Amino acid sequence: MTRGLSAFDLYVLTEELQELVGGYIEKIYQLTRSEILVRVQKKQSNQKTQLFVRNGELLCTTDNTFDTPEKPSVFAMTLRKYLVNGTIRSITQHEFDRILKISIGRKEGDYTLVCELFSKGNIILLNPEGRIIRPLIKQDWAARSIKTGEMYVPPPSQTNPFLLNEHTFRELLQTSKKDLVRTLATTVNLSGMYAEELCMRAGLDKNTKSQQLSETERTTLFSELQQMLETFSNKKFQPTIVKKSGMIIDIIPLPFVSYSNMETEPIKSFSQGLSHFIETPTAKEPVPSTSQKKIEQLQRQLRSQQDMIQEFQRQVQQKKNEGDLIYLNFQACENILSDITILLKQKEKQDGLQTIQQNPLIARFEPTENTLIVILTTTTGKTTEVALDFRKSAAENAQMCYEESKKIQGKIQGALESIEHTKQEIVHLKENEVIEKKKTTTKEKQFWFERFRWFLSSEGNIIVAGRDAHSNDVVVKKYLNEGDRYAHADIHGAPSCVIKSRGTHDEQLSISEKTLKEACCFAASYSRAWNQFAEAQAYWVLPEQVSKTPMSGEYLPKGAFVIRGKRTYYRCALETAIGIITIQDVQKVMSGPLSSVAARSSQYVILKPGTMKKSDIAQKLAKIFEVSTETIEKALPPGNVTIVKTVGCEIP
Repeated sequence: MTRGLSAFDLYVLTEELQELVGGYIEKIYQLTRSEILVRVQKKQSNQKTQLFVRNGELLCTTDNTFDTPEKPSVFAMTLRKYLVNGTIRSITQHEFDRILKISIGRKEGDYTLVCELFSKGNIILLNPEGRIIRPLIKQDWAARSIKTGEMYVPPPSQTNPFLLNEHTFRELLQTSKKDLVRTLATTVNLSGMYAEELCMRAGLDKNTKSQQLSETERTTLFSELQQMLETFSNKKFQPTIVKKSGMIIDIIPLPFVSYSNMETEPIKSFSQGLSHFIETPTAKEPVPSTSQKKIEQLQRQLRSQQDMIQEFQRQVQQKKNEGDLIYLNFQACENILSDITILLKQKEKQDGLQTIQQNPLIARFEPTENTLIVILTTTTGKTTEVALDFRKSAAENAQMCYEESKKIQGKIQGALESIEHTKQEIVHLKENEVIEKKKTTTKEKQFWFERFRWFLSSEGNIIVAGRDAHSNDVVVKKYLNEGDRYAHADIHGAPSCVIKSRGTHDEQLSISEKTLKEACCFAASYSRAWNQFAEAQAYWVLPEQVSKTPMSGEYLPKGAFVIRGKRTYYRCALETAIGIITIQDVQKVMSGPLSSVAARSSQYVILKPGTMKKSDIAQKLAKIFEVSTETIEKALPPGNVTIVKTVGCEIP
């Protein structure tokens, strides 16, 4: 099963897992870095079952056998400490989200095991107050922090389709700028699979713009949604295995129209059915990189250094206090030291030694071991043991304590400098690791349009332009198809620009006037006009108006085309924005018209022609966006720039 669990799947799982309520936790294992296994003794019988959780991906009961680790991890030991022998009080779904909460009762109160099954996911142990004891992964977002000692805060609430009335449902469709399937999946919170199923049940094209639905279509869609929701509300589940060529490809809680041409097989339990996918994780276990290992080593070193400073500070205060105590009990110390000096001059020392050792102010006196420990009294009447050198006076002993305190204080300064150096090393390694991860992601996921200059319009259309004569030819000959549009700046030395009637998921999209104007401004900004003017003209035409065949007797150079017929012109200000956007869960640097970048990014920089060198601004933007300088340079216009404004970031 390549898809993750949806909120509907968790709704069914929550109902099926009620059979575990009242049972007690027998054992907990951490099988891998992202998988845990909880063994439960059921209340109603002597039967035992196992709850398997793969972080962010899968949760189910299973009878599978596992090779459990000989040595438990720290996370597993923590779970065992607080949960083993506890009774399962309740199993609930948090609102209508992909979060399962298991409440486990102990004498001291009820603990909660939270399983977050979205995005990167997490498994979190909470104390009876709702404070985090330990998470599987430390995470930080703007709205919440998942780390030890913090109060657990769930992510922002999602739309609950069970609570939608027809008026609100229609309003969500009418105000959405997305196509139907994406509106249902995200805005209505059905998830992708259930959104597609609803479209099929309603007989509607999933790629239709939500705003373009008729009143009848909206009514039909809402009616079909209510029928689907009623099946869940009434607990009329029909767990089904879906097969293709004899292989299990999915487990669904009720029959789907979209799987009608597949081989299906009913099963007794949805949760047990999901256990078929335990042995096929969707991703390999991450192997710590060299930099990660070095960071962990430095973090251990940092903790050791911080502990050392605390110990030094304790010793500094202790030695100072001892010096103060000697002066506070100066006469008593002088008397003891004087008696010992007299004793050491005598030939027969035994009787005198016993007399001194019986002194109530002496805790221990062993001349052969050079040991003298006295009991001194503070101003509050509290007694403290202090070691003295019996060959020195009371004043000399006090001075020794003060000098030792100063010596240790000097060590603290050196330790603080070492800590600062260690912290800087950690920061440097983390910055490099982030950059390397981004580079790796970019290498792993390359989209076809990244071969050219490109941007996505405000409405999702892909716009590509040539970088040189060769790529100008390729863009037009290979990618200008029926239904697309062609744009070009009205100046020699401008790229050929193709406006696709499709988006990044290859979905069909209409080309609006706004998209055409954005494409023309893009064509103008990436032409030679950038270094010469404040604005320029650009035009668009239909695909059939673009030809590679010149007039008789004329020559057409590589990368050039003949345009025949009417052209639609726009006056374009030379301006571009550059920021980080997300395409299919991959972050990319996109440069294009301000309206298109602002629609997709909360962190971007607006540029106009200016005096700052392209290489200088590339270095600054590379630090902001944590990418390579080369990536930024490829996205920038062809010339010097000036920064007009920054949004969500600061120029270093």
